[in-house]
Amino acid sequence: MENMDPSLFIEKYNLILIRYSGEIWLKSTKVKMRMVNTLMNNITKMLNRADIKFHKYQLSKDSSRIFYFFDNEDILKALFIIKKVFGVYSVSPALRTSNRIKNIKERTLEVAEKVLKKGESFALRVKRSGVHDYTSQDVAVEVGAEIMEKLSNLNLSVDLTNPKKEIFIEIRNDFSYIFTEIFSNYWEGLPYNKKNKILAMDCGRIEDLLASFLLMRRGVQILPVLFNISDTEGLEENWRSNWNEVRRYIPSHKFAVYQLDLGSVMKKILNQLDDKTYTCAICRLLRFDLSAKLTKQLDAFKKVKAFSDGLSLNNKNYCFDEVDLQSIALNYLFSDHPIFTSIVALDSSEINNRITNISENLKKHDYCKFKPENQEIDLKELKGIYDSLDTNSFLQKCIHNIKEFDLS
Repeated sequence: MENMDPSLFIEKYNLILIRYSGEIWLKSTKVKMRMVNTLMNNITKMLNRADIKFHKYQLSKDSSRIFYFFDNEDILKALFIIKKVFGVYSVSPALRTSNRIKNIKERTLEVAEKVLKKGESFALRVKRSGVHDYTSQDVAVEVGAEIMEKLSNLNLSVDLTNPKKEIFIEIRNDFSYIFTEIFSNYWEGLPYNKKNKILAMDCGRIEDLLASFLLMRRGVQILPVLFNISDTEGLEENWRSNWNEVRRYIPSHKFAVYQLDLGSVMKKILNQLDDKTYTCAICRLLRFDLSAKLTKQLDAFKKVKAFSDGLSLNNKNYCFDEVDLQSIALNYLFSDHPIFTSIVALDSSEINNRITNISENLKKHDYCKFKPENQEIDLKELKGIYDSLDTNSFLQKCIHNIKEFDLS
């Protein structure tokens, strides 16, 4: 969360004003209201999980703002939680009063007395929604004059272009909301929705986690599956730790991750494989095969509608980009589900920036013990090689021994 200037946070704040994402605004009224209700439900779950008490929440009459009411001492903690909820555009700690100019002047003056310092410039930013017998400009003029008169000892000045401080006034039908700061949600997106499920294929690359996270912010539930092909000590613990960081963005009470021992399968398959230049491609198809089998055999995955994959084209991993890219064409052999590659167009700096914004605690792994070199791919030949391998018994045993970790 952006550093909040303590001088701009006042004891009279008793609510958080929430603006939802522009994408929600673009939906039809029916879809928009369904998403807004989902968003409010998600915010409530996140606050409850963090044990942050609130008195009530409500939607503005024009359905453009959401308000959560708190004791003042809980507002900063709540801000930190709410601004990470997918579907939230921005948040502001605020106080509420009536739509009467007299009351607006009184409450805005209380805020001004707390936040404005001697010799500073300021601006009033007034918005209005609903029917009133005054304009936004009328409010700005009257409230501004009140501040200049009552705080004349501070030698304040008005600067509408580049003020030192801003005070915002939003008048929405019967009520007015006064605040000094706006905190944006880096991710914005759409509300998390458990009805849309995606299996997140994760071979240990940090990019796999990012790819599924970006889909999660599009309003889907992710079911992470680690295809463990490493013998590095501590990888399992680090992997769970990474997904625990993602868990902070998820409103559901239960969040489980799964692990398959693909490394043992690969050892047995490599004994059958004469051409080791296809090691990466075979590993890739095994992951597709296992993912498809999970959706058909295990109840937890039967409502999955797609797969997520961390394919990038930056040559930054043990996996060969060309192999990863071309092999997707053979997913149809195992499943009708599409594979979403949400980071394929991102360069290395964009990927690293997004990873850092998820959490600075995310760790990269030495995720592959095979590390093959000089890998090739020809789709026709790859299909022939895979068809010739005896994989079914190995894969069924792998699924039978799947591990589930509850990160709730």
